[in-house]
Amino acid sequence: MPYKTGITVTPANIDKLHDQGTAGCLVWDEATSWVHAVSGDKAPAPSHMIITGRSGLKHLARDLKEQGRPATDEELARDLTDIANDQLTDWPGIRAMNLQVQGLREALIGARVYLDAAPTFEIEAGGLPRMTDYYRRTHTGITACVTVTFGYLEATRITVCAPGEVPRPVADLTVSAAGTFKAHKVHRLIAAAVDGALDLDL
Repeated sequence: MPYKTGITVTPANIDKLHDQGTAGCLVWDEATSWVHAVSGDKAPAPSHMIITGRSGLKHLARDLKEQGRPATDEELARDLTDIANDQLTDWPGIRAMNLQVQGLREALIGARVYLDAAPTFEIEAGGLPRMTDYYRRTHTGITACVTVTFGYLEATRITVCAPGEVPRPVADLTVSAAGTFKAHKVHRLIAAAVDGALDLDL
């Protein structure tokens, strides 16, 4: 699935992302080839490649300042354009995994839980494709990193991180349900574990 046309993030996209609030994400829509700033409940559509969330934008602005560069919308757009085009390499794999986790995302995302960052995708040598989504609870700032493998054939790993300049892992959980339940029940089981993890009183 090669993409010959590059992605361009504009300062106007950054401005609209600011308007979305804490749960906003910047996405590239495969169906239209446009970049949009969307609310958290619209970010996980299977055709959306998440470029960054609001926390990622904040970290990028901090990195620019540390490099002595102004964290203007123009500079942020320039760096996010590079990041988005790098992400196209993994997009075919993420696109396939998006379809698998759509039910899980729908079970988790709501008024208080949102996707906080672009997912990460990897295939270890001789292993299964795996993808990690990053969920955050609005009132606590706790992040749950949820790593699933293709077909949920290996245990789903949930790493809980406390908020801070450098997120601090505080809990590690696994949910194994391969071959035991139908997909919608697997999603409910994992969602319940993630929801409970995000409610930890840290």
